[in-house]
Amino acid sequence: MKIEDLKKHVQFEEDLFHRQVVLSSDNAVLFVYSFLPGQAMTDHTHPFANEFITVLEGEAVISVGVESVLAHQDDVILVNREEVHSIHNHTDQPLILSSFMSPKP
Repeated sequence: MKIEDLKKHVQFEEDLFHRQVVLSSDNAVLFVYSFLPGQAMTDHTHPFANEFITVLEGEAVISVGVESVLAHQDDVILVNREEVHSIHNHTDQPLILSSFMSPKP
């Protein structure tokens, strides 16, 4: 067994959002993403992995395909493999997300 404190993986960078691996196994990985106000992750896909995005702090506009939602703390969004998706911290507050992906990309 391994235990990790998600908060110790939070790190903000001025130029770009920050991604940190929290835990990883042979077939899955858990990341923490830290976004300063205005930072975004542009459209992208994961051809072989499903992703579960959880808002830990703040709120974000999360787009999956042609749909966009305003996701708040404790919301979880499923992004199926091959779906185009993006994340934008549109607020003046920091945004912290976790992302669980399986199978491991």
